[in-house]
Order: sequence, then C-alpha cells, then structure tokens
Amino acid sequence: MIDFSHPQWRALAQQLLTQSSVMIRARQWQPLLGLLKDHQLLRTLEPHYYELTPAGRRYLTRELTLATLANAPMAPEEWLQHQGWQLGEQVNKRVLAALYRKAEVDFTPAEQIDFEDKGVRLCSDQLVRLRAIEPFSLFISGGALLDAAPWLQALGEVALSARTLHRLGKVLWPEGELQRIISTDCIGAFAELRLTPGTLLVWAPATLPAALQQVVAALPSNVKWSHMTSIDPAGVDRVLMLAQRLGRPASWWLPLALPAIISAYSLPLRDARPWEPSRLPKPLLALCSELVASGGGLSAEVCALAPEWSAVG
Repeated sequence: MIDFSHPQWRALAQQLLTQSSVMIRARQWQPLLGLLKDHQLLRTLEPHYYELTPAGRRYLTRELTLATLANAPMAPEEWLQHQGWQLGEQVNKRVLAALYRKAEVDFTPAEQIDFEDKGVRLCSDQLVRLRAIEPFSLFISGGALLDAAPWLQALGEVALSARTLHRLGKVLWPEGELQRIISTDCIGAFAELRLTPGTLLVWAPATLPAALQQVVAALPSNVKWSHMTSIDPAGVDRVLMLAQRLGRPASWWLPLALPAIISAYSLPLRDARPWEPSRLPKPLLALCSELVASGGGLSAEVCALAPEWSAVG
C-alpha cells in the first residue's frame, strides 16, 4: 500500500513505532497520514498528534522489515559475482576485509577455513627480509633460480613478499656452508646486526610466524636457528612459540656483553605482566637474573651494535 523505500517515509514510520504519540504538522505528510487513517492504521489524539492503532503497528513493523531487507546491500559474494569480479588464489586480507565490510582486518578461524574451502588464501603481503655477507641463491618452485648476489651487493638485503614464500623451494649457499639462521622481529636490529660467514639473517614480522617457518623449511635441517628479540616476558613468549612452530629448541641470539648492556639500558617492564622465571631456560635465566629480579626489560635495538654474539638456550 505504501512505498517505504523513500528514506523520509521510513524515518516517519520509525518515529510512529517508537513513540506513543507523534506531533506531525508538515503538509508533506498529510497524504500519508490520510492513507493510514483511511485504513484504520492511525488515529488522531488531538490536533496534529497521532498514534498507531494495533493494526497500524503490525502493518508498519512488517513493511519496514520488508523495506530494510529490500534495501540491504548484496552479500559480498553475491555482489562480486554480479559485478563479474573474481577472487584469486591469494588475496590481500585488507582488500577482503574491505569487500566483506569488516571494520577490522581480523578474520575468525572459521572464516579463514571457509575461504580456504573456496580456494582463496588470505595474504598480508608483508615483506620478509634477508641479509648475509655471502651471496646465495633462491630456488623457486617451477624451476626459477634467482641469484641474490646483485641485490646483496647493491642494497644489502633481499626482500620477499609473504605471498611468494610458499613457492620458495631452497636457499642455496654456493660458497662454504650455511651454519646458522638468525631471525628477528626488530627492524633496527636487522639493519645493524653484525654478521659472520655462514649466517643468514631473517627479519619476519612478529604477526606472521608462518613466514619464518617457510624460510626455515627451505634450509638444510642441520642449520642451527636462534632468535633475536626484546628480552622481556613477551619476547620469551615469541621465542618459545617460534621454537614450537619450527620444531627446534628455543634459542636466543645474545651479545656477549649482555650483563653490561643490562646494567646500562634496562627499563621497567611496560607490560603489566611480570616475569615467570619457570618459563626461562636455565642458561637464559642465569644471564638475565638481574632483569628478572628488578622487573625490567631490554630492547633488542640497544644490543644491535655489539660485536660478539652467541646462542643461548
């Protein structure tokens, strides 16, 4: 009877439903008011004041529901299909979040599984960065062999998009032997850390632990792994989590001058969570006992220029 696709009509109907009586003076509403009264859906209380009858309340509730459904935007998949757009095998998760009208770039595990069932992998497109003082090559599935030497010579590092890492087959070390991979989530430490022969340094964002897994999977199994990060409870959690994911013993890459650095640069923990000594391996606890006792922490950046390092775990 009434077309509630018009926003102003919907607004008036909503007002009639939510208020016991409504004052309406504007001439523009008279045709609508007359129509509602003719069908015994509205009654006049006093001049310019109106209220819905029970039948009117049922009618407007039903019609507004139908109008809302009719004017609702298409479901994302339906809209994409209607536009002729197709999702690739890998799609940036910020793009997917925008298309799926999500306020946060945060898909639940169930949503991720649903995308995977449809053949779509969510990608962060963050970069993984590699440094070494020796040239190396990357073997990419499909037969491509990429020489990293020109990149290392010109830029000092090689950067790979996270979406390409599943194609990384092997890291080939043509000279000498690759002995150790050091990972870090601290960009300053990555840029400044002094490297020794036979060492590959990898920066991978803390939010993307799977990226480090894919790099480690491309290395010989006898290559040792250590992680460099802030020395605080959160940093301990990161190392333990990475060790579990990699199936390796937890190992911290620490400067030999750590006690002197702690004395000069330790700060109170910014996180309210305290140290849990039972979670620390004994060799690490022995080195960090001053930090633990004082409730302090140490950033990785203040260690980055140290000349000598060792693995502790």
